[in-house]
Amino acid sequence: MLVAEDNIVNQKVAVRMLEKLGMRPDLAADGREAVDMFGLVPYDLIFMDCQMPEMDVTRRRGKFAARKARSATWRLWR
Repeated sequence: MLVAEDNIVNQKVAVRMLEKLGMRPDLAADGREAVDMFGLVPYDLIFMDCQMPEMDVTRRRGKFAARKARSATWRLWR
């Protein structure tokens, strides 16, 4: 699982909430880093802030779709 969030406070909140559910998410600080990390690890779930620096949501969606793993399902919830 990957959490992509540029705000440090929101990063901490998201990670702590997921840890309480027994999960250990990886963390990306911006959209470009999230795409790079997804290229290394085929995450099944990505929580992402849609208004982050470095790459807008449309460009990120295209990058993720191009790199998606065979077992992952791509969806954008707004």
